[in-house]
Amino acid sequence: MATSLTVSSNYSGKEAGAIIGASFKEADTLRLGLLTIAENVNYKLNMRRIRYTDGTTDYACGNFTPAGAITLNERVLEPKKLMNPFQVCKETFRQTWSSDSMGASAHNDTMPSDIQSAILAEVLADTAERTDSLIWVGDGSNDGEFDGLLPLFVADAGVIDVDIDAVTEANIEAQLKLALNAIPVRLRRKDLKVAVSPNVFQTYWFYLVSKGIANTGMADEKQVRFGKYTLTEVNGLPDNTIVIFETKNIVFGTGLLADHNDIRIVDEDEIGLLTGQVRGKMVYNAGVQYYNSEDIVYARVIA
Repeated sequence: MATSLTVSSNYSGKEAGAIIGASFKEADTLRLGLLTIAENVNYKLNMRRIRYTDGTTDYACGNFTPAGAITLNERVLEPKKLMNPFQVCKETFRQTWSSDSMGASAHNDTMPSDIQSAILAEVLADTAERTDSLIWVGDGSNDGEFDGLLPLFVADAGVIDVDIDAVTEANIEAQLKLALNAIPVRLRRKDLKVAVSPNVFQTYWFYLVSKGIANTGMADEKQVRFGKYTLTEVNGLPDNTIVIFETKNIVFGTGLLADHNDIRIVDEDEIGLLTGQVRGKMVYNAGVQYYNSEDIVYARVIA
């Protein structure tokens, strides 16, 4: 069965020369380097962890009694293999948009390059947006999804939970402080990422504008300062969400990152099937996992 193709067109004569698709949200998580990326993970990645318990005692000459403890264990990142197949009929485009570029022959020899490029761009952009969302909120029990970080955090009692209110310009400063104050002291001098949902970012930006602090237009891309911390807007996060972590603590595993930009296209006429259709498919694997629960702060509206 071919991919559903809906065409509403009043094509007559000359086309504009460009095909413009819908705007997609940018895939921030990987593009901005917020997570560690582990490639060549086709089956499982064992993420090794070490824990040391201090064994310091008073000095006594001639005494050597081993104390303390070292614990070795691991978490497993198991990526899920996904595919995105589609199939379109070349004749549909002859009847509507591109009879000029397809030529006069009734054989529909080729898919017009402008349409092929537009389809590829649209599929890639959609996949990037969807992957960014799945990294955070995916549900591996659903077809075409892998388990995201936020459901893993909810199921893990070791993650630091913070209950905040839905943000407004009146309370945004207080809600950010609630999340940031929950950072353990041992982490406060680390290079922490403070990922915030788009509504938190925009609310804080409006708050700065109202105070006359952010009227220069000189902000870095998707980032703004709150004290010593840099807030980074992440489109994949749901409203009223703040996640604080070290990049090295959270891992995105995949076979090859290049697979997320690779679509294989086959014109069935060119391989002897003579169906008049073009098939395309993306195949990639992806999954997320983290090392240390107690080094992650997850703030959202809990009640």
